[in-house]
Order: sequence, then C-alpha cells, then structure tokens
Amino acid sequence: MESFQTTRPMNGKGSLSAWLHLLLTVVGLSCCLFFFFPAQAQNPDIQLLRDINLHRPRYLDQTFLWITRSTIPLSVALPASYLIEGHIKHDTLSWLRGTDMVLSLAITGIVTEGLKWAIHRPRPYMTYPDIEHLQNDQDGSFPSGHTSLAFCTATSLTLLHARWYITVPAWTWACAVAYSRLDLGMHYPSDVLAGMVVGAGSAWAGFRLQQWWLHKQQKKQAAALTAFHPDPFLSMVIRNSNKSF
Repeated sequence: MESFQTTRPMNGKGSLSAWLHLLLTVVGLSCCLFFFFPAQAQNPDIQLLRDINLHRPRYLDQTFLWITRSTIPLSVALPASYLIEGHIKHDTLSWLRGTDMVLSLAITGIVTEGLKWAIHRPRPYMTYPDIEHLQNDQDGSFPSGHTSLAFCTATSLTLLHARWYITVPAWTWACAVAYSRLDLGMHYPSDVLAGMVVGAGSAWAGFRLQQWWLHKQQKKQAAALTAFHPDPFLSMVIRNSNKSF
C-alpha cells in the first residue's frame, strides 16, 4: 500500500507559520496594488482581459462553461471519495487524504471569501460593458473563487500522490479552469493570479498543518509507550533497589 507522503516533519509551528506568512504577504501585496495603485493596476488588467475575452474562439464557449462548472463538483467529490473509502475499508491512508483535502479547501474558502468581502471588487463586465460574459455573479471579483478551488485541489493531489499520471491531469484541469474565468469574462487576470496563489498556498498550509498534527500525535504515542515500557537499565536498577529493602 502506498504510504502517506511525509516530507521532513515540522519542527514545532515554525514551518507552518513561515508558509502562512508567505501566503498572507503575497495576498497582502496584491491587495495593496488595488488600494494604493488602482489606476496602474486596472489598465494592463483590463487590456489583457479584452485581448482574451473579445478575441476568444466563441465555438468553445460551452466547453469552457462545462470546465468552469466542473470546479465545485470535482473539488467536493475527491475528498468525499477518500473519506468514504477510508470509512468503508477502514483505510487510515484514505481517511488522512480526505481530511487533508477538506482542511485545505476550508482554508481556501475562508481566505477567498474574506478577500472578496474586504476588497469587494466589481466584476469586469460591471465596470466595462464591452466585456462579454456568459454568467452573472454578484459577489466580489478578487480573487477568483473557482481558480482558488481548482488550484487547491490540484496542489493537494500533488502533495498527496506525486505521481505524474495524477498531477498532470490535475494541473491541466486547474489551468483550464483559470483560463475559463478569463475566456468567459468573469474575472480580471489579477483575480485569477490571486486565486492561484490562495489555492496553492492553502493546500500547502493544510498539508503542513496535518503533518504537524500527525507528528505531534506520534510524539504523544511514543511518550506513552515509553511510560509503559521504561528503559531496561532503569528497570534493572529499580528491581535491585527493591531487593535491597
């Protein structure tokens, strides 16, 4: 049976804190871009979106709609399948994979929705009427929620399996979801880029958090075993001391 991939165990909370700090720094810099340099950020953003959206192959619209609509079902079905398999077969490995993906998706959802609420950037078609859109969403544009979910799922699969026949399709699908959000006129390129960072960073943070927790549990179990099975030399000393009395 394939073992659960464990990179170097976390030394306390240091590694997790470092990656969370990196994630927050990148997202924070992206937010500063809009708060302090809105005009400079908008011009290349909308220009690139126009190049993609207005010159797209329109015969592929339904294909990209199908790709973008697959994001939530696949992101939910994968961890659910691991959890169900782990429960039915009493397979700890599958259960750990499922809980890791659920944790990563939860982090992604919290960060994404928090940024959408805090920044509340209008969708590009609300600001620029020439942008052609095939869907109507009223929530904030920054970051792209579909992209963050797709990249979280692809990154989680990469961390858990590291097999090319899993990672290549996963990343191909995630990139297709990201591009579809531009093709369909739903997001600015910066929204999609931020979604990539949030999704991949959340998956990594979730993976490391689970690794830290497993390492902590292993240390507890080792301490408990040591308590029941003390050092042989110490046991001999205790027995000899009892005999002397």
